[in-house]
Amino acid sequence: SDLAQSVPTIICIDKKQSNKNELLKLSSDINMESFDLSTLELIVSVRKKVLISYNAQSIFCFCEVLETASSAMTKRCISANKGFCLVHSYSDSKPTILGETVLVSAPARIDLAGGWSDTPPLSYEFGGAVANLAVLVNGKRPLRAKCRLIKGGQGILLRTESKSPIDEQLLESTEVKISTLNDLADFHNPHSDCALLKSALVYLGLVSIDSISQDGSHCIQSYLKKFCRRENVDDLGLEIISCSLLPTGSGMGGSSILGGCVITAIAKCVGILLDCNGDFSNNIIHSVLMLEQLLTTGGGWQDQIGGLVGGLKLGTADVNVIPLQTRVKQFPLAPETKRELNERLVLVFTGKPRLAKNILQNVLRRWARRTNDIMRTLEGLVKGAHDAIESLNGGDVDAIGTCMSEYWQHKKVMAGVDSGVEPDSIKKLLAVLTENNVISGGTLCGAGGGGCLAMLAKKGKSADDVRAFVDKSVV
Repeated sequence: SDLAQSVPTIICIDKKQSNKNELLKLSSDINMESFDLSTLELIVSVRKKVLISYNAQSIFCFCEVLETASSAMTKRCISANKGFCLVHSYSDSKPTILGETVLVSAPARIDLAGGWSDTPPLSYEFGGAVANLAVLVNGKRPLRAKCRLIKGGQGILLRTESKSPIDEQLLESTEVKISTLNDLADFHNPHSDCALLKSALVYLGLVSIDSISQDGSHCIQSYLKKFCRRENVDDLGLEIISCSLLPTGSGMGGSSILGGCVITAIAKCVGILLDCNGDFSNNIIHSVLMLEQLLTTGGGWQDQIGGLVGGLKLGTADVNVIPLQTRVKQFPLAPETKRELNERLVLVFTGKPRLAKNILQNVLRRWARRTNDIMRTLEGLVKGAHDAIESLNGGDVDAIGTCMSEYWQHKKVMAGVDSGVEPDSIKKLLAVLTENNVISGGTLCGAGGGGCLAMLAKKGKSADDVRAFVDKSVV
């Protein structure tokens, strides 16, 4: 394996013949595809040598190597040693007609309780349970993907669009043309243009990761024709467009849900059958998990469950089961409960986006320490998810406000006070609204740190009442 070839570099740490850059290179050289028991044994043996060196800088640097190894192990657990190319696991179907557009759209999600318990490796080692709601934003499904095959084109056109949730006016767009394999090389960088779309293509089997690194200058056309089941069409083009009406970093599961939309649209367009075993929901949930590993953003399964499965639901995962086995149970809401939620649920964008990957790293480091505080909090997260479902299933909307506030406290413990999970402005806003009996509870959606704030207005009050109080009383 690549790791084995790099081991001498680490062994000489105690001889002071290495430096931080060499260690970081080792970290990037760990090959997930060849990561097996022998690789793990090598890491353990090298770790011992690093600790014996008593060199603080070497130990600190090697922590980065170990975190990369941990990430590689998580990827192996998610992929179940099958790699990340989906075409080996799913059946072919008939591709769409040239020029025909496939459009997929989905709601956003509000997590009510249990988030972080869904995140590998926590969900493997402890088990997970998350309660969430699929929601329209301003009466619209805010996450969309379009895909079509074009005759008379060449290569692949990728486009991402951000639109206003109010009038759908285009706010920002980015285009990338894929002509060679090199144009896909930055698919794993979540900050690169159209990274989600690139990763979806790699995941669905357009090209292998090895091909991108070894044959980068090759034209994409032959790969595209085979991928689209159109090997007799020379002038073939593929167009993929993703669109979000949510603010960037909203915390409402946007990137994961959009990933599910993109995968579904491409698969339908080129003829990949995602529901070949009659279980589309679980297939697409797991597909998004693997997509996010490719994209290096990591994360759990609650986002895609939240938006790709409708209504109120409880998502769970079994302890010590690899590959990940998720289950989703929907709970139909009584008409009166649904009406009350629509009146009392308030969604506010804080104006501060965030990338969940940054807070995720903090959570995983804290989980690795297994402190009593973290273990109690994780137990509270799982229990809170079941409590939230029980409350809404019984029509007790008021209890959801309490669940959301307790959930927010749990999130802050998991991330740590130094993580930036709770901006000062949010802390003050929640305190003022609670003290003045305007809301029953609230939580920042998703990982926290910014994005959207979900609140439940006090019984007898509406979203308009909350807005009026803020406009009048909160500076």
